Amino acid sequence: VALTVGGVVVVVSGGWAIVHSPVLAARHVTVVGAVHTGVGPIIAAVGLNGQPLVDVNPGRVAARVEALPWVAHATVTRHWPNDVSVTVVERVASAAVTNPGHGAVLVDAEGRVLSSVPTAPPGTVVLAVPVTPGLPGSVLGAPAAPGLAALDAVPPLLERRLEQVDVADDGDVTLALTGHIGVTLGPAVELAAKFEALLSVLVDVPPKVPELIDVTVPDAPAVGPPAPPGAGAESAARTVPAVRVGESSHAPQVRQRRRGPS
Repeated sequence: VALTVGGVVVVVSGGWAIVHSPVLAARHVTVVGAVHTGVGPIIAAVGLNGQPLVDVNPGRVAARVEALPWVAHATVTRHWPNDVSVTVVERVASAAVTNPGHGAVLVDAEGRVLSSVPTAPPGTVVLAVPVTPGLPGSVLGAPAAPGLAALDAVPPLLERRLEQVDVADDGDVTLALTGHIGVTLGPAVELAAKFEALLSVLVDVPPKVPELIDVTVPDAPAVGPPAPPGAGAESAARTVPAVRVGESSHAPQVRQRRRGPS
């Protein structure tokens, strides 16, 4: 019995020595999917220092990699005898937030700061919010929430037309579309109804001149010329009937009346 027990101890000790030998040390890292992050930061986050591969904890390594600004999800796999592979899914930049004196930062749909850029890349929506963005990896403060909610609610038909989202100090949201079209959303509530009302105005009679469309009250959108500097949007807008997309409307007549005297 004693020999048997001793034999087991010898076998276990021998196995431990084998898997912890330098021959089975983690030496190589393969990275997949790190388009924006780059390979270097991920290798640094993995933190291999010659430790035995058996001691590399995939969950802990993945958590360190996911702390990098661009990384949304990481999968870490050990490959005997010496390799570790890391596959990452990166976040998608939803907007560029201006950072006065420091260019801009790219953020995702959740407001996570991804990276700093000199200027907003062409085709990227500009998000102007009453909060100073932090370093990459941080998250925009609460004042940015109305703008992020509006971005998330933008229907596919408007995505390519959206140029800028502005959030006022009181949380009201305005949009800038291509063609010098301004949109007043007001508070970031009833966004689906507000965007439906906006589409009904744009689809029925596509504007050919700069306009201001107010959908603060989605059942009664208001259309008018852009407000002059210092004037409220309401001074230029006239109420038009809300129309579901695809239904007939009286928008042409309304636009004609809008151009006449008050």
